[in-house]
Amino acid sequence: MSDDERPLDPAQMFDVMQSTRRRTHSRLTRMYSTLLFVWAAAWLFGFGALMLGDGIGGAPVLPAPVAWAVFGTLIAAAIVWSIVAGARSAASGISGRSQLQGALYGYSWMIAMIGGWLILMGLQKSGLSPETTNLLYPALFVLLVGVLYLAGGALWRSPAQYVLGIALIAIVVVATFVGSPWHYLIYATAGPLAMAVVAVMLLGGIIPAEPRSGGGAA
Repeated sequence: MSDDERPLDPAQMFDVMQSTRRRTHSRLTRMYSTLLFVWAAAWLFGFGALMLGDGIGGAPVLPAPVAWAVFGTLIAAAIVWSIVAGARSAASGISGRSQLQGALYGYSWMIAMIGGWLILMGLQKSGLSPETTNLLYPALFVLLVGVLYLAGGALWRSPAQYVLGIALIAIVVVATFVGSPWHYLIYATAGPLAMAVVAVMLLGGIIPAEPRSGGGAA
């Protein structure tokens, strides 16, 4: 029997398992961090465009249709990025979950956003005032994102996602109470800041991308 065909002793097997676990953890951390930075950029420029379209002090810089087009394009691009990243991670097995589970969670983002958009369009058709529309559109969007991060944190047992979900829900509550037009500024600054902070904490190992030890059922 050649050296390559000899079975590994327990110590070697343990080293291989630990090396594989470290590589998996590193890939997960990079994937989550990249997603957070992508979403932070989409929020910064998307909500920034809405703020310029609404105008601070009654002086719009961008036409409202252009501002909403910029916002919608950036958010759609971030959603597509998230779906692709989720599908790739499920296919490669780095999350330890089935491919179907990862794909369904990825598609849930698109379904939730489209459903929320249609609900708001229905409310507008029923006579929702422009002032309330300006508050409700971003509020529902951010609330859905926060809830999806909570669900993702529970599904993947990811403390980073769960912490971010809590932060985003807190941001939408504060922004809604502050009111128009300053709520756009809060979304454009506090939201990306929260995402960037969580991403940096992930990269620094302060918040784990996944549980440090196996605890619950998979």
